[in-house]
Amino acid sequence: MRDSFDLMLPRRGACGRGGLPRRYVLVMYCAYVSGLSLEAVAERYGRTRQCVFDLFKGRGLRLRRKEFLPAVVYRGRKYTSQLRTRDRRYTYLRATVGRSKIRYLHHVIWQEHHGPIPPGHKVCFRDGNYLNCAINNLMLLTNDQQQQWRGRKGMNQFTSTATSRLKSLVCNFETGAKSLATDLKARAA
Repeated sequence: MRDSFDLMLPRRGACGRGGLPRRYVLVMYCAYVSGLSLEAVAERYGRTRQCVFDLFKGRGLRLRRKEFLPAVVYRGRKYTSQLRTRDRRYTYLRATVGRSKIRYLHHVIWQEHHGPIPPGHKVCFRDGNYLNCAINNLMLLTNDQQQQWRGRKGMNQFTSTATSRLKSLVCNFETGAKSLATDLKARAA
């Protein structure tokens, strides 16, 4: 099935000095406005990202503003937050040192106050806010201690589903109903 924005554009260089006709550019712009990135529009219509940018900018079409991530400058170095795409949350503040080495701000602050981080330990945040790198908010835990601490705080992989599962178990217990798994096992036997 064809998309409403699918349009066969003339091959590169076929339009001469005038560039692409206005209707082609508007079709590309409609795809951009509908939510595609410049890169996705360029890929869809066989152009480069820079070419699409120049087409839109040269014709006075409005482009979306770039989203800047939260950043902190600490001792002359800029630490930028990472954006976790699955839940749109900002995580650790980090800086790139050299070609590929990454330094986390909470590690730097911990090492300034307490020395190197021993192997098998992690620097954790007391309040769970990854952007709060104050020394009194940081603590050093082993992997086992971190799991216990997270369990006490109610932060684990089952937190989002725990209440619904508990409600269904209580409901099944009160009504005398069996769980789905035991019901299926009984039917199979």
